[in-house]
Amino acid sequence: MGADASIGHHLATALAEEVRRADCLNRIATAIAVGNDLDSVVQAVVDGGVELTEAAFGAFFYNVEDAAGERYTLYALSGAPREAFSRYPMPRKTAIFAPTFDGVGVVRSDDISKDPRYGLSGPYHGMPPEHLPVRSYLAAPVIGRDGEVLGGLFFGHPETGRFTARVQDLLVGVAAQAAVAIETMRLKETARRELASLQFALKAGRMGSWELDVETGVYTASDICKHNYGRAADATFGFQDLIDAIHPEDRPQMRAAIDAAIAHGSAYDVEYRVILPDGELRWIQVRGRAAQTAQDGGARRLAGVSLDITERKRAEQRQQLLLNELNHRVKNTLATVQAIARQTLRGCPNPEDFSEAFEARLLALSQTHNLLTEQNWRSASLMAILAAELRPHGGARDSRFVLDGDGDMQLNPKAAVALGMAMHELATNAVKYGALSGPEGRVTLRSRRVGEGEDRKLVLEWIESGGPPVAPPSRRGLGARLLEDGLAGELSSVVRLDYRPEGVACRMELPMRVVETAE
Repeated sequence: MGADASIGHHLATALAEEVRRADCLNRIATAIAVGNDLDSVVQAVVDGGVELTEAAFGAFFYNVEDAAGERYTLYALSGAPREAFSRYPMPRKTAIFAPTFDGVGVVRSDDISKDPRYGLSGPYHGMPPEHLPVRSYLAAPVIGRDGEVLGGLFFGHPETGRFTARVQDLLVGVAAQAAVAIETMRLKETARRELASLQFALKAGRMGSWELDVETGVYTASDICKHNYGRAADATFGFQDLIDAIHPEDRPQMRAAIDAAIAHGSAYDVEYRVILPDGELRWIQVRGRAAQTAQDGGARRLAGVSLDITERKRAEQRQQLLLNELNHRVKNTLATVQAIARQTLRGCPNPEDFSEAFEARLLALSQTHNLLTEQNWRSASLMAILAAELRPHGGARDSRFVLDGDGDMQLNPKAAVALGMAMHELATNAVKYGALSGPEGRVTLRSRRVGEGEDRKLVLEWIESGGPPVAPPSRRGLGARLLEDGLAGELSSVVRLDYRPEGVACRMELPMRVVETAE
């Protein structure tokens, strides 16, 4: 096989793997969207996690706390029969499990039996006899929106070195989906219980009741029903007041539903928005039936209940936003990986160089994604991005690095990814050929914000010194192309590379309007 064919094969394999993972993430998202009960949704998440990570088996342990303290109950298992855990006690908060159940972070080990935290707690001091064989280990906490640790996702494989940093990043997303599923199903279950206990709620006075006399148009509402529309118990609230309270866009469907119920003596079930006197917008669900039917089949009187479903609607909207955001991120990530692969392929003469460069760039991409994930993909810190790219080379505290700037700032996701890749290329070039290739080399990083109004810019300077003599290259290299494509192309920035004899210097001018986070 020729070099080009081999590189193409490697590229096709990498892209096929990303497509497989994207398909798996979409199936998990779909299962969450259409699931009707918590058991099936959580099982779908665990099954999808096993497929996504290529683990031999996976499990979800649900956080339960009772009078005796914390204990953890197996909630879902994939890749092994449930009986495999029946002979052993549930996981305790040992040194290995504590980071997951405390919500501290992800635990990933190429060989868990060699982890210094492993085997410190009895009674087995390691894996019990006949336990599922685990060498590669990956676990992530499942944390709700309010910070509550709902449980943990655990994946294992009998072989060592099965879980990569990329797989770890994907598991963080799966854990976030699991949290959404659990919280959403909790809300749905609460709503189902409320509807099932409608008769009890009426007797207890917790739901608003109403009655409409079709012939006279007299509308009578209970105190709680009036409260649903923002009216006081002693306020006059007739049928026209009801119509006026409904959002103008929703009045036609309410009219159509109530006309159909009157004409056919059928059930009346409608959801609509109401505008309270103070301007607040709420969602109301109204259900009713014909309480008295005329000889012609129409209704003479309707009666029913009203229920405020605002929180349920907001939860549904949040879930849909999360699903849309997930699909958007997966597509953007695939597009970025494809671009990195194409650019790397053009600059690498053989498969070995391609593989090394491609993996290094994917790692740089994942580091920036980690920073964005910590901030729910709203932004990432400029200083955190610089620190992440300098860390493999000694970190910002290393005497070889000098950081000089006028303070930190938050970058939007697009700018964070582009700048992270740019810093990676500059650092990689410095290690191979520049200041960081020898012990005497130094790198100065300066950041400044200049200009006013529409001309405001973030200016970053990378200045090398003390390394081997530098001469301008005979051709424009891959690093330069990536800098210009990522910053000049993506962010409308100005990038100047100066191959000075004493060391490479790069000046990047980024318009503030394309790097700052939206308010």
